[in-house]
Amino acid sequence: MRLIVKLTQPSEDGADIARLVSRSAGVPVRYLAATSAAWHAVALECDGASACEAALERLRADRRHFDAVERDERKRIVTP
Repeated sequence: MRLIVKLTQPSEDGADIARLVSRSAGVPVRYLAATSAAWHAVALECDGASACEAALERLRADRRHFDAVERDERKRIVTP
């Protein structure tokens, strides 16, 4: 599951952000990209849809570290 997270404390350290998200979500996380120092795209590596939904809810409940947690539903252009 791909997510966009907004950090309460902006950072540009992708590895640190992935660790923070992983600790809070309780699942492995892969850092994807930043759109600013506060907003970052990450991918949760869950074992099934229900595990991802539970991880998403844990992240949304962590108001200490995240101001916002949203599904990344942006369109992607794939070239052959």
